[in-house]
Amino acid sequence: AVWCPTCILQAAYIYKLHDLLGHPDDLISVSLDVDLNEDTADLKEYTAEYGFDWHFAIAPLEIDRALGNLYSAQYLNPPLAPMLIIDRQGNVHLLPYGLKDTETLQEAVEPYLNQ
Repeated sequence: AVWCPTCILQAAYIYKLHDLLGHPDDLISVSLDVDLNEDTADLKEYTAEYGFDWHFAIAPLEIDRALGNLYSAQYLNPPLAPMLIIDRQGNVHLLPYGLKDTETLQEAVEPYLNQ
């Protein structure tokens, strides 16, 4: 969510992760905005303001519901910084709730990059 200070900080750590790892082609980040009050224009302004250069999308209500049903309603609470990793085989790995710094993200993704 563009209003969420935790989200901005988490995204900054993701940005630093890509830099730290040298922008590998097989590390693809996607940020889903689950705030139904925001739109594409909000996201474009947000990504331009902070220089975030990966994929951002507004999650439609159906996706919000599916995320909530699959992983819990906490996945729809942006300040909890919910994140998951999808590996090369399509397996989903949930990361702990809360802000994850660059080093923590690196530890989480590197095993899957080296598969």
